[in-house]
Amino acid sequence: MVAPNPILVLDKITKSFGDTVALHPTDLSIQKGEFIALMGPSGCGKTTTLRLIAGLDYASAGRMLMWGADDITATPPWDRDMPMVWQSYALFPFLSVRENVEFGLKQKRRLVTRDRRKRALEWLDRLGIADLAERSIHQLSGGQRQRVAIARALALQPEILLLDEPLSALDANRRLHMQSELKRLHNELGITFLYVTHNQSEAFAMADRVAILSNGHVQQIGAPKEVYRAPANRFVAEFVGANTILDGRMTTSGKIETPMGSFGIARGTPPAAHAGASLLVPADRVALSGVASGTANEVQAEVLTEEFTGSFVTVMLRLSDGTEMKVQKQQSEIDGLDLTPGARVCASWPAEVGYVLPREIS
Repeated sequence: MVAPNPILVLDKITKSFGDTVALHPTDLSIQKGEFIALMGPSGCGKTTTLRLIAGLDYASAGRMLMWGADDITATPPWDRDMPMVWQSYALFPFLSVRENVEFGLKQKRRLVTRDRRKRALEWLDRLGIADLAERSIHQLSGGQRQRVAIARALALQPEILLLDEPLSALDANRRLHMQSELKRLHNELGITFLYVTHNQSEAFAMADRVAILSNGHVQQIGAPKEVYRAPANRFVAEFVGANTILDGRMTTSGKIETPMGSFGIARGTPPAAHAGASLLVPADRVALSGVASGTANEVQAEVLTEEFTGSFVTVMLRLSDGTEMKVQKQQSEIDGLDLTPGARVCASWPAEVGYVLPREIS
Protein backbone atom coordinates (compact mmCIF):
# COMPACT_ATOMS: atom_id res chain seq x y z
CA MET A 1 0.00 0.00 0.00
CA VAL A 2 1.27 3.48 -0.89
CA ALA A 3 1.66 5.88 2.04
CA PRO A 4 -1.01 8.61 2.40
CA ASN A 5 1.77 11.21 2.03
CA PRO A 6 4.32 9.71 -0.39
CA ILE A 7 7.75 11.25 -0.76
CA LEU A 8 7.38 11.72 -4.53
CA VAL A 9 4.33 11.84 -6.78
CA LEU A 10 4.28 11.96 -10.57
CA ASP A 11 0.93 13.43 -11.58
CA LYS A 12 0.13 12.90 -15.28
CA ILE A 13 3.79 13.52 -16.14
CA THR A 14 4.29 13.56 -19.92
CA LYS A 15 7.35 13.99 -22.13
CA SER A 16 7.46 14.63 -25.87
CA PHE A 17 10.37 15.25 -28.18
CA GLY A 18 8.82 17.09 -31.10
CA ASP A 19 6.05 14.88 -32.45
CA THR A 20 7.36 11.82 -30.61
CA VAL A 21 5.76 11.02 -27.25
CA ALA A 22 8.43 9.35 -25.09
CA LEU A 23 6.25 9.16 -21.99
CA HIS A 24 2.46 9.27 -22.02
CA PRO A 25 0.61 10.75 -18.99
CA THR A 26 2.05 8.79 -16.07
CA ASP A 27 1.01 8.56 -12.43
CA LEU A 28 3.41 7.14 -9.87
CA SER A 29 3.49 7.50 -6.08
CA ILE A 30 6.67 6.54 -4.26
CA GLN A 31 6.78 5.98 -0.53
CA LYS A 32 9.70 7.09 1.63
CA GLY A 33 12.15 4.23 2.01
CA GLU A 34 10.81 2.22 -0.93
CA PHE A 35 12.98 0.45 -3.48
CA ILE A 36 11.25 0.98 -6.83
CA ALA A 37 12.54 -0.58 -10.06
CA LEU A 38 11.55 0.66 -13.52
CA MET A 39 11.73 -2.12 -16.12
CA GLY A 40 10.99 -2.50 -19.79
CA PRO A 41 12.58 -2.98 -23.21
CA SER A 42 14.79 -0.36 -24.84
CA GLY A 43 12.84 2.77 -25.72
CA CYS A 44 9.99 2.03 -23.30
CA GLY A 45 10.34 5.29 -21.34
CA LYS A 46 12.09 4.13 -18.18
CA THR A 47 15.23 6.27 -18.62
CA THR A 48 13.08 9.23 -19.72
CA THR A 49 11.13 8.87 -16.45
CA LEU A 50 14.35 8.80 -14.43
CA ARG A 51 15.73 11.86 -16.21
CA LEU A 52 12.49 13.77 -15.56
CA ILE A 53 12.70 12.90 -11.87
CA ALA A 54 16.36 13.96 -11.78
CA GLY A 55 15.54 17.26 -13.49
CA LEU A 56 17.82 16.51 -16.46
CA ASP A 57 14.78 16.82 -18.74
CA TYR A 58 11.65 18.84 -18.10
CA ALA A 59 8.14 17.49 -18.45
CA SER A 60 5.96 18.54 -21.37
CA ALA A 61 2.90 18.32 -19.12
CA GLY A 62 1.93 17.20 -15.64
CA ARG A 63 3.34 17.83 -12.17
CA MET A 64 5.97 16.36 -9.88
CA LEU A 65 5.41 16.79 -6.15
CA MET A 66 7.64 16.15 -3.12
CA TRP A 67 5.73 15.24 0.02
CA GLY A 68 2.48 15.90 -1.81
CA ALA A 69 2.85 19.68 -1.76
CA ASP A 70 6.24 20.93 -2.98
CA ASP A 71 6.02 21.25 -6.77
CA ILE A 72 9.47 20.48 -8.20
CA THR A 73 8.37 20.06 -11.83
CA ALA A 74 10.56 22.97 -12.98
CA THR A 75 13.21 22.75 -10.24
CA PRO A 76 16.74 22.48 -11.72
CA PRO A 77 18.68 19.27 -10.97
CA TRP A 78 21.18 20.94 -8.63
CA ASP A 79 18.33 22.00 -6.36
CA ARG A 80 16.87 18.49 -6.11
CA ASP A 81 18.15 16.15 -3.42
CA MET A 82 18.36 13.27 -5.89
CA PRO A 83 21.91 12.26 -6.90
CA MET A 84 22.23 9.72 -9.70
CA VAL A 85 24.50 6.70 -10.09
CA TRP A 86 25.11 6.42 -13.82
CA GLN A 87 25.61 3.33 -15.95
CA SER A 88 29.01 4.76 -16.94
CA TYR A 89 29.68 5.87 -13.31
CA ALA A 90 30.64 9.42 -14.55
CA LEU A 91 33.62 9.70 -12.21
CA PHE A 92 36.17 12.49 -12.54
CA PRO A 93 39.42 10.96 -13.87
CA PHE A 94 41.55 13.89 -12.68
CA LEU A 95 40.47 13.39 -9.03
CA SER A 96 41.43 10.64 -6.61
CA VAL A 97 38.85 8.18 -5.26
CA ARG A 98 38.47 10.23 -2.08
CA GLU A 99 38.23 13.50 -3.98
CA ASN A 100 35.49 12.07 -6.18
CA VAL A 101 33.44 11.22 -3.10
CA GLU A 102 34.17 14.62 -1.57
CA PHE A 103 33.11 16.53 -4.69
CA GLY A 104 29.38 16.71 -3.95
CA LEU A 105 30.04 17.36 -0.27
CA LYS A 106 32.02 20.44 -1.26
CA GLN A 107 29.83 21.73 -4.09
CA LYS A 108 26.38 20.83 -2.78
CA ARG A 109 26.67 20.43 0.99
CA ARG A 110 29.38 23.10 1.44
CA LEU A 111 31.18 21.05 4.07
CA VAL A 112 34.59 22.25 5.24
CA THR A 113 37.64 20.18 4.26
CA ARG A 114 37.93 18.22 7.50
CA ASP A 115 34.25 17.26 7.63
CA ARG A 116 33.95 16.24 4.01
CA ARG A 117 37.14 14.17 4.16
CA LYS A 118 35.88 12.39 7.26
CA ARG A 119 32.52 11.61 5.67
CA ALA A 120 34.10 10.50 2.38
CA LEU A 121 36.42 8.06 4.16
CA GLU A 122 33.50 6.74 6.24
CA TRP A 123 31.54 5.91 3.08
CA LEU A 124 34.51 4.39 1.32
CA ASP A 125 35.04 2.21 4.37
CA ARG A 126 31.37 1.27 4.43
CA LEU A 127 31.66 0.09 0.84
CA GLY A 128 34.88 -1.80 1.53
CA ILE A 129 37.27 0.37 -0.50
CA ALA A 130 38.80 2.71 2.08
CA ASP A 131 42.24 1.37 1.15
CA LEU A 132 41.76 2.78 -2.36
CA ALA A 133 41.06 6.33 -1.20
CA GLU A 134 44.16 7.93 -2.72
CA ARG A 135 44.21 5.93 -5.94
CA SER A 136 43.44 7.40 -9.35
CA ILE A 137 40.20 6.34 -10.99
CA HIS A 138 42.03 4.72 -13.92
CA GLN A 139 43.71 2.32 -11.46
CA LEU A 140 40.38 0.80 -10.41
CA SER A 141 38.43 -2.18 -11.72
CA GLY A 142 34.86 -1.78 -12.95
CA GLY A 143 33.43 -3.06 -9.67
CA GLN A 144 35.60 -0.67 -7.66
CA ARG A 145 34.56 2.29 -9.80
CA GLN A 146 30.95 1.37 -9.28
CA ARG A 147 31.44 1.41 -5.50
CA VAL A 148 33.06 4.85 -5.72
CA ALA A 149 30.07 6.14 -7.68
CA ILE A 150 27.67 4.76 -5.08
CA ALA A 151 29.75 6.16 -2.21
CA ARG A 152 29.79 9.60 -3.88
CA ALA A 153 25.99 9.60 -4.13
CA LEU A 154 25.27 8.18 -0.68
CA ALA A 155 27.74 10.50 1.05
CA LEU A 156 25.26 13.28 0.30
CA GLN A 157 22.71 11.40 2.44
CA PRO A 158 19.93 12.18 -0.04
CA GLU A 159 16.24 11.53 0.38
CA ILE A 160 16.06 9.78 -2.99
CA LEU A 161 18.85 7.95 -4.83
CA LEU A 162 18.50 7.44 -8.60
CA LEU A 163 20.31 4.53 -10.25
CA ASP A 164 20.49 4.12 -14.04
CA GLU A 165 21.46 0.49 -14.82
CA PRO A 166 24.50 0.73 -12.52
CA LEU A 167 25.33 -2.99 -12.68
CA SER A 168 25.18 -3.49 -16.44
CA ALA A 169 28.96 -3.23 -16.95
CA LEU A 170 29.78 -5.86 -14.31
CA ASP A 171 30.34 -9.57 -14.82
CA ALA A 172 27.70 -12.00 -13.54
CA ASN A 173 29.45 -12.83 -10.26
CA ARG A 174 30.19 -9.21 -9.37
CA ARG A 175 26.64 -8.22 -10.34
CA LEU A 176 25.13 -10.71 -7.89
CA HIS A 177 27.44 -9.49 -5.14
CA MET A 178 26.54 -5.85 -5.75
CA GLN A 179 22.82 -6.68 -5.76
CA SER A 180 23.27 -7.90 -2.18
CA GLU A 181 25.30 -4.81 -1.30
CA LEU A 182 22.69 -2.42 -2.68
CA LYS A 183 19.86 -4.21 -0.90
CA ARG A 184 21.82 -4.18 2.37
CA LEU A 185 22.52 -0.45 2.05
CA HIS A 186 18.90 0.27 1.24
CA ASN A 187 17.71 -1.64 4.31
CA GLU A 188 20.24 0.06 6.57
CA LEU A 189 19.82 3.64 5.35
CA GLY A 190 16.09 3.91 4.72
CA ILE A 191 16.79 6.04 1.63
CA THR A 192 14.32 5.81 -1.25
CA PHE A 193 15.92 4.00 -4.21
CA LEU A 194 14.62 4.45 -7.77
CA TYR A 195 16.36 1.94 -9.99
CA VAL A 196 16.23 1.61 -13.79
CA THR A 197 17.10 -1.76 -15.32
CA HIS A 198 16.19 -4.09 -18.15
CA ASN A 199 17.35 -7.05 -16.05
CA GLN A 200 14.41 -8.88 -14.49
CA SER A 201 16.46 -10.81 -11.94
CA GLU A 202 17.98 -7.58 -10.60
CA ALA A 203 14.62 -5.90 -10.20
CA PHE A 204 12.88 -8.89 -8.66
CA ALA A 205 15.75 -9.58 -6.26
CA MET A 206 15.98 -6.06 -4.87
CA ALA A 207 12.82 -4.02 -5.41
CA ASP A 208 9.80 -3.67 -3.15
CA ARG A 209 7.75 -2.77 -6.23
CA VAL A 210 8.45 -2.87 -9.94
CA ALA A 211 6.92 -0.74 -12.68
CA ILE A 212 6.80 -2.30 -16.15
CA LEU A 213 6.80 0.19 -19.04
CA SER A 214 6.17 -0.23 -22.76
CA ASN A 215 5.98 2.41 -25.48
CA GLY A 216 5.83 5.21 -22.93
CA HIS A 217 2.99 3.64 -20.93
CA VAL A 218 3.15 2.10 -17.45
CA GLN A 219 1.70 -1.37 -17.95
CA GLN A 220 1.75 -2.53 -14.32
CA ILE A 221 3.07 -1.51 -10.91
CA GLY A 222 3.25 -4.05 -8.11
CA ALA A 223 5.33 -6.30 -5.89
CA PRO A 224 7.64 -8.63 -7.85
CA LYS A 225 5.63 -11.72 -6.93
CA GLU A 226 2.39 -10.02 -7.99
CA VAL A 227 3.82 -9.00 -11.38
CA TYR A 228 5.28 -12.48 -11.90
CA ARG A 229 2.22 -14.48 -10.87
CA ALA A 230 -0.57 -12.12 -11.95
CA PRO A 231 0.56 -9.98 -14.90
CA ALA A 232 -1.83 -7.19 -15.83
CA ASN A 233 -1.83 -7.97 -19.54
CA ARG A 234 -0.21 -10.02 -22.27
CA PHE A 235 2.74 -7.65 -22.69
CA VAL A 236 3.73 -8.01 -19.03
CA ALA A 237 3.24 -11.79 -19.15
CA GLU A 238 5.51 -12.06 -22.18
CA PHE A 239 8.06 -9.56 -20.87
CA VAL A 240 8.48 -11.47 -17.62
CA GLY A 241 9.32 -14.36 -19.92
CA ALA A 242 8.79 -17.36 -17.65
CA ASN A 243 5.23 -18.09 -18.69
CA THR A 244 3.41 -20.00 -21.40
CA ILE A 245 0.23 -18.45 -22.80
CA LEU A 246 -2.43 -20.77 -24.20
CA ASP A 247 -5.15 -19.04 -26.23
CA GLY A 248 -8.69 -20.35 -26.43
CA ARG A 249 -12.29 -19.69 -25.38
CA MET A 250 -14.16 -19.90 -22.11
CA THR A 251 -16.56 -22.82 -21.75
CA THR A 252 -19.81 -22.85 -19.82
CA SER A 253 -18.09 -25.02 -17.22
CA GLY A 254 -15.49 -22.33 -16.47
CA LYS A 255 -12.56 -23.87 -18.32
CA ILE A 256 -10.53 -22.61 -21.26
CA GLU A 257 -10.93 -24.67 -24.41
CA THR A 258 -7.77 -24.77 -26.55
CA PRO A 259 -6.59 -26.91 -29.50
CA MET A 260 -4.81 -29.13 -26.92
CA GLY A 261 -7.88 -29.62 -24.71
CA SER A 262 -9.79 -27.92 -21.89
CA PHE A 263 -7.88 -26.58 -18.91
CA GLY A 264 -9.05 -25.40 -15.51
CA ILE A 265 -8.24 -22.03 -14.02
CA ALA A 266 -8.29 -20.81 -10.44
CA ARG A 267 -6.98 -17.25 -10.61
CA GLY A 268 -7.86 -14.11 -12.50
CA THR A 269 -11.24 -12.88 -13.73
CA PRO A 270 -12.56 -15.12 -16.49
CA PRO A 271 -14.60 -13.56 -19.31
CA ALA A 272 -18.10 -14.69 -20.21
CA ALA A 273 -18.69 -18.13 -21.71
CA HIS A 274 -17.61 -18.45 -25.35
CA ALA A 275 -15.47 -15.30 -25.16
CA GLY A 276 -11.81 -15.43 -26.10
CA ALA A 277 -9.46 -16.08 -23.18
CA SER A 278 -5.75 -16.61 -22.55
CA LEU A 279 -4.43 -19.00 -19.92
CA LEU A 280 -1.07 -18.29 -18.30
CA VAL A 281 0.93 -21.31 -17.13
CA PRO A 282 4.05 -20.46 -15.02
CA ALA A 283 7.20 -22.30 -16.08
CA ASP A 284 8.21 -23.31 -12.57
CA ARG A 285 4.90 -25.06 -11.84
CA VAL A 286 4.92 -27.45 -14.81
CA ALA A 287 5.79 -31.11 -14.13
CA LEU A 288 7.36 -33.36 -16.76
CA SER A 289 6.86 -37.09 -17.16
CA GLY A 290 7.70 -39.73 -19.70
CA VAL A 291 4.17 -41.17 -19.60
CA ALA A 292 0.68 -39.69 -19.37
CA SER A 293 -0.68 -39.38 -15.84
CA GLY A 294 -4.30 -38.67 -16.74
CA THR A 295 -4.39 -35.43 -14.76
CA ALA A 296 -6.80 -32.67 -15.77
CA ASN A 297 -4.23 -30.21 -17.08
CA GLU A 298 -1.87 -32.27 -19.19
CA VAL A 299 -0.47 -31.93 -22.71
CA GLN A 300 1.75 -33.96 -24.99
CA ALA A 301 4.87 -32.15 -26.13
CA GLU A 302 8.08 -32.48 -28.11
CA VAL A 303 11.40 -31.46 -26.55
CA LEU A 304 13.11 -28.62 -28.42
CA THR A 305 16.05 -27.73 -26.17
CA GLU A 306 17.42 -28.33 -22.69
CA GLU A 307 19.52 -25.59 -21.12
CA PHE A 308 21.51 -26.16 -17.94
CA THR A 309 22.20 -22.92 -16.05
CA GLY A 310 23.64 -24.24 -12.80
CA SER A 311 20.80 -23.85 -10.32
CA PHE A 312 18.05 -25.12 -12.58
CA VAL A 313 17.32 -26.53 -16.04
CA THR A 314 15.18 -24.75 -18.63
CA VAL A 315 13.40 -27.07 -21.06
CA MET A 316 11.69 -25.70 -24.17
CA LEU A 317 8.81 -27.78 -25.51
CA ARG A 318 6.63 -27.58 -28.61
CA LEU A 319 2.93 -28.32 -28.14
CA SER A 320 0.68 -29.82 -30.80
CA ASP A 321 -0.52 -26.44 -32.08
CA GLY A 322 3.02 -25.09 -32.37
CA THR A 323 3.00 -23.15 -29.09
CA GLU A 324 6.33 -23.20 -27.29
CA MET A 325 6.21 -23.98 -23.56
CA LYS A 326 8.98 -23.10 -21.13
CA VAL A 327 9.59 -25.38 -18.15
CA GLN A 328 12.04 -24.63 -15.34
CA LYS A 329 12.99 -27.43 -12.95
CA GLN A 330 15.72 -28.45 -10.57
CA GLN A 331 18.00 -31.11 -12.08
CA SER A 332 16.88 -33.68 -9.49
CA GLU A 333 13.26 -33.26 -10.63
CA ILE A 334 13.97 -34.41 -14.18
CA ASP A 335 16.70 -37.02 -13.66
CA GLY A 336 15.92 -40.10 -15.73
CA LEU A 337 13.81 -38.29 -18.34
CA ASP A 338 14.82 -38.36 -21.99
CA LEU A 339 15.08 -34.67 -22.86
CA THR A 340 17.03 -34.94 -26.08
CA PRO A 341 15.63 -32.81 -28.92
CA GLY A 342 12.70 -34.61 -30.54
CA ALA A 343 11.84 -36.74 -27.48
CA ARG A 344 8.18 -36.90 -26.42
CA VAL A 345 7.14 -35.95 -22.89
CA CYS A 346 3.97 -35.12 -20.97
CA ALA A 347 3.66 -31.71 -19.29
CA SER A 348 1.11 -31.08 -16.55
CA TRP A 349 0.30 -28.43 -13.97
CA PRO A 350 -2.16 -28.07 -11.06
CA ALA A 351 -5.36 -26.20 -11.87
CA GLU A 352 -4.80 -23.76 -8.99
CA VAL A 353 -1.80 -22.16 -10.77
CA GLY A 354 -3.78 -21.45 -13.95
CA TYR A 355 -4.26 -17.69 -14.37
CA VAL A 356 -6.53 -16.14 -16.97
CA LEU A 357 -5.05 -12.93 -18.33
CA PRO A 358 -7.20 -9.80 -18.14
CA ARG A 359 -8.82 -9.04 -21.45
CA GLU A 360 -7.10 -6.34 -23.50
CA ILE A 361 -9.08 -3.10 -23.70
CA SER A 362 -8.95 -1.57 -27.15
